Amino acid sequence: MNSRRVPTASPRRNRGFGLVELMVSIVPGMIVSGAAVAFVLSSLTSNTEFVRTARLNQDLRGNMDYVTRELRRAGYDENAMRYIALSASNNATSPFASIRVVRGAADNSCVVYSYDTRAAAVGGVGGPGKIDVAAGEVRALRRMTRTINGRLVGVMEVGQTTAAAPALDCDAAGPDYSSYPAICNDSTGWCPLSDPLQLDITRFRIVDTSLWTPPTATANGSKVRDLDVAMSGVLIGANQVARDVQSSVRVRAECLRPVAASSTPDTTGTLCDAAPGA
Repeated sequence: MNSRRVPTASPRRNRGFGLVELMVSIVPGMIVSGAAVAFVLSSLTSNTEFVRTARLNQDLRGNMDYVTRELRRAGYDENAMRYIALSASNNATSPFASIRVVRGAADNSCVVYSYDTRAAAVGGVGGPGKIDVAAGEVRALRRMTRTINGRLVGVMEVGQTTAAAPALDCDAAGPDYSSYPAICNDSTGWCPLSDPLQLDITRFRIVDTSLWTPPTATANGSKVRDLDVAMSGVLIGANQVARDVQSSVRVRAECLRPVAASSTPDTTGTLCDAAPGA
């Protein structure tokens, strides 16, 4: 009987990878894995920054849109046409005509203005063509610095007259920010506009670039209103995300002043810059 020897595997063939071979094979894998992880982290960071930037842009634009809409309406008078054809001896002027800018060109500007809401007269007070403070026809916008959760935050605030607050002061006490949402100050008429938990308004600047045309013996003086408005802000907790927005506001209603032949002519246009109704 012939016996045949079964071949056996060589010990050299069965020994597997050596340490050096194993390390050489792992290094490329680690490089590829590290690049993939870095790419994912970079994508997540970029996406987070994009979301933050979009959110900041949206919040700032929302505040700026409100400001520009309000200022364009400033000076509206339901009875404005009656002032255009006045005689030289008549010194009547619209009570809504003036706009007062306080701290102009500063980062904490304030503007006081008014417009006719066509609210019906009550007890002979107010009505079309007359300022009715109880109906909120005198309004204001300002930036103030408030302490929110232990830190200073710039906040946009909006003021509106009421029966309890018949006048607006740019330096009056503001809303109560001790709770959320903030509570309006009924005694001063100021309420929050921006969200102090989300947005820090670092600048609100109004520059008055209006053009004044002095009155003559036959024509009213007029002030064509142009206001350059700038607003800047950062997200709370992400100060590296900052944005600026700007707008040039053309106020639709001009400020018309009596002609020079009247008893109290406004030859310099300063009355256009007084508090509304003054």
